[in-house]
Amino acid sequence: MAKFTRKIGLEDIKFKAAIGLYREERILKNDFIVNIWAEMEVSESESNVDELSNTVDYVKLYDICKNAFDKERKLLEPVAQEILSEIIKSFRFVDKAYVKIQKLNPPVQAEIARSFVELTYKH
Repeated sequence: MAKFTRKIGLEDIKFKAAIGLYREERILKNDFIVNIWAEMEVSESESNVDELSNTVDYVKLYDICKNAFDKERKLLEPVAQEILSEIIKSFRFVDKAYVKIQKLNPPVQAEIARSFVELTYKH
């Protein structure tokens, strides 16, 4: 029986959040861009099922991200970890998941468009 890889994701989700090492960053908030996806292997018959319960709900993906960004933090790493952990918990059939969080205009004494943290889960 043929197997297919299904990938569901969201690109360029924008958040303004109280995340940053410096107190001023948490007070003024920073701008972030998030890309996430989840991947699973499905059979040909599973790939034709027209039910949300058989796939990753991208509304739930957005909610997972939003909840992670609602908390004040110093670093992006725990935000990325929380997002991946929640994806895995919410969608037990996921084989791989990925999150990339970009911080726009990081407070560095140089002209830098963005910094980022990237995390991948493989089952």
